Formats: sequence, structure tokens, C-alpha cells
Amino acid sequence: MAERAWSHAMEKKTAGTNAKQRIYMLGRFRKAVKWASLFSQLCSVKGDSRTSLEAEAYASYMKGALFFEQDKNIDAAMINFKNTRAIYEELGKYGSIENQLLCRQRIDEVEPMIDFCSHKLGGSYLQAHELLDTANDLLKAKMEAVLSETRSQQAASMTEFKWLGRTFPITNAKTRVSILKAQQLERDLSAAATESVAADKKLAIFDKIFSAYHDARSCIRNDLASAGNAEDIKDDLNGLDKAVSAVLGLRTIERNQLLVSIGKSKFTKHRDEKNERTTKPEELVRLYDLLIQI
Repeated sequence: MAERAWSHAMEKKTAGTNAKQRIYMLGRFRKAVKWASLFSQLCSVKGDSRTSLEAEAYASYMKGALFFEQDKNIDAAMINFKNTRAIYEELGKYGSIENQLLCRQRIDEVEPMIDFCSHKLGGSYLQAHELLDTANDLLKAKMEAVLSETRSQQAASMTEFKWLGRTFPITNAKTRVSILKAQQLERDLSAAATESVAADKKLAIFDKIFSAYHDARSCIRNDLASAGNAEDIKDDLNGLDKAVSAVLGLRTIERNQLLVSIGKSKFTKHRDEKNERTTKPEELVRLYDLLIQI
């Protein structure tokens, strides 16, 4: 029903509309939004987390398109389009190649709408951005649930952890999920290094990586405590624990290098645009000491 109403509205839009036809077109858009919203509500009750999130992205896109066509609530259009993009960006990190390509296609479709909304908003863009942050908070729990399900599925096929040419078996599903989460975050961090991502966001990713690896080590140590006298199992677990600990150490060095880079960039500045304090010489020395201590 939503697709039918949507296609009718798009036909009218493509054909060109007078005042009467425009009223009809907007009516079909509203009907599409109504059915898409009902579909999203149904999926949130009956569907799994991923299906529910896909339906929410679909409904958000419909709502954004309606607000965009009405041309009187561009803030709301921006929020819905960005919600759609955020969902597809997360869903596109996992699953089959076909799924990743489909998510990329959906992102490409919504990007021009976001750019146009940003242009029209002008000075009110900051307000829309703040509203979007609130909306994203509501999506984070749902997206994390989907990613958790996907990681659990991937964990079933993850049997080992490789480090410096050595292979360590992983038998605990919780350990697998934690390591998979850390590895995905590492890929996100690598992508951030090639893009103009703010330093504080990179630091936030590092914090999540540390948390995931610490969770993995906690699971490993619980397994060690219950291994009893099974020396072979204990040897494997000790090796895995040392490997994960080594990765943690490497990431800590990388995080500290980033902190040094941030400190150096502020060292010669009197004040930045947010009036934050500058880095004192002793603080920079302390950051270098942290690098030496690792």
C-alpha cells in the first residue's frame, strides 16, 4: 500500500503538477507515510531487530520526502533523511555483498536530499543538527541490537584469533563476539583516518575498542578459572589472553600518539574557536612519558 501510494505521488510529480494535482500528490505522499509508519510499527512488534530497523529506515525516508515536498519543515526532512542514512550505514557494515551494495545504493539515493536540505536550511542547520543528535540517540539502541545479532551469527564461524603469525583457538562465544566487535571498531577507526573525522570522535572509537577487548579478556580469564587441570586448554587460553593484551597495548600506543598530536596542535595556539585552554609544556611532556611507558 505504501509503495502504491508512493508510486502514484511520484507519477504526478514527474508529470508536472498544477495546484489541484499538487494537492493530490501530497495526499498520496501522506498516505505512503501512513502505511510505511504502520509497517514499521508492525515490524517492531513482530519482526527481528534487523527487519525492524530496515522498516524504520524506510518509514523515515518516506517522512523526509513528504516534509521535503511540502517545503515548510526542512528541519524535519533533514532529520528523517539523516536517520535513514545512519541506519543504512550501520546495516551496510555486515551481511552479504548484495546487502552491502543495497545499503550503499540507499545511501546514495538519500545523500542529495540531505545536501539540498542543508543548503535550504542555511543558518538553521545547527538547530537541525542538534535535533538529529537527539533522534540518533533513539536509534542507537536499535542499531546496536542489530549489530549484536549479526556479530553473534558471525561468531559462530569464528574459531581462531591470529596475532604475529600465531593462531589461538576461541571456543567461548562471548569472547568471539567481543573480539568481532573490537575488530569492526578497528575498521571504523581505519576509515576515520582517511576522512576528516574529528579527533574527539576517534578517541571515542578507541574507548569502545578498549572496552570490547577488555570484555574479551574478562571472558578468557573466567574460562581460565574454570579450566581446572586441563593444561592444553589453559595453554590455549593463556596464549589468547597474551595476544589480546598485545593488541590492547598496540591500540593504547596509537591512542596516545593521537593525544600527542592533539596536544602539539594546541601547543602553539593561544585559544581555539571554542575558547578551550591551550596545552601546557608539562602536559605535552606527560603525554610523551605515556608513550615511553607502554
